[in-house]
Amino acid sequence: MGTFGEYIKSALSSIRNNKGRSFLTMLGIIIGIAAVLTVLIIGDGMKATVNSEMDSIGATTISVSLDNTKTDKLFTKDDLDRIEEGLENIYGVSPSITIWGETMVRGQSYDMSLSCGSQAMEYGAGVKMVHGRYFNASDVEDGKKVCVLSQIAAKKLFGYEEAVGETVTITAYDLTGEFLVIGIREDTSMDTAYASYLEEPMYMGDVPYTAAAGVYSLNLDTLESFTIYLDSEYKNAVLSQARSVVENVMGLRGEGAVKVSSGYGFDQTTDTILTIITSVVAIIAAISLLVGGIGVMNIMTVSVTERTREIGIRKSLGARTSSILTQFLAEASILTFTGGIIGIILGLSLAYLICNVIGFAFSVNPLLVLLVVAISTAIGLFFGIYPAKRAANLDPIEALRTE
Repeated sequence: MGTFGEYIKSALSSIRNNKGRSFLTMLGIIIGIAAVLTVLIIGDGMKATVNSEMDSIGATTISVSLDNTKTDKLFTKDDLDRIEEGLENIYGVSPSITIWGETMVRGQSYDMSLSCGSQAMEYGAGVKMVHGRYFNASDVEDGKKVCVLSQIAAKKLFGYEEAVGETVTITAYDLTGEFLVIGIREDTSMDTAYASYLEEPMYMGDVPYTAAAGVYSLNLDTLESFTIYLDSEYKNAVLSQARSVVENVMGLRGEGAVKVSSGYGFDQTTDTILTIITSVVAIIAAISLLVGGIGVMNIMTVSVTERTREIGIRKSLGARTSSILTQFLAEASILTFTGGIIGIILGLSLAYLICNVIGFAFSVNPLLVLLVVAISTAIGLFFGIYPAKRAANLDPIEALRTE
């Protein structure tokens, strides 16, 4: 046959002379590549969108507690102050205290859940003020009996949302306290769930932990855990220093008694789940690539049968077995490479359209595109081997006898 360029030229000539068959050969590859690429890009867009939503929250939390099997120590209010001073790039620390109680409004009893903490809770995920203000460091230090309610709690308890200035009476542990409502925060999904889906609706509010301690006789020197509030940008840095700072303050260096966990781990778990889902769907879509490869093999086998006499003539004129093999492999590779390129264009277009309709980020990894091109070409070579070898091994005399 001659040089490799002549093999390519001959392969292209054969493809042009059999346009219909060539298109059918590529169709399976086009569909397979487009399906796989579309799924992977949508999967990446879905992960990017979820991560972007998590980052847009701005704040994250780190939970710190002590392993009671390794130490009998507990946190005190002074310990928390010292820990907060030792940590950089944080909004603050807050005890993790929840009080379950009830309130009476116009003769009606309602269940209440109070999150008791410091002013740092304002930076927690989902805390957006719609009326009034959140309690501040001065309120916490002075133990002021103030309260921030969710929108749904304000509407239910007082009949209207802008309930700043109202007083709510909450009873817990057989003790009752009156709290001045200084702010209304936007409802979170948890507020809605607690108020709408429990058999006995529960409404939520936030109060300074010092005020709760004064009203409900809580001991602030026996705190089992606390929460660090920080911007998500600094989560890794704070995570790396939190354990060391807490161990130093508590005198627990080297005892392994301090447990630190990131509230931001939710997005990592979500990312893992989305990756698994995308991978499974991509594997299913890749089955179409296998079908396309088998289609290449079948149609190339038919091509060998149709061109048996042509092969016999070439071999009788001195064409080497390797030349025939190379020509048919070149033809299969060109078909699958071309099908891969068309499939990539189709896949990118579909992914772009779907991402825009659904609202996912459209993100394309160039390495992924190159990998898809390589896979499509490799499929052509793999599934083209059998028909190519069959053509190369034809006996020229028998081939010339074929009509």
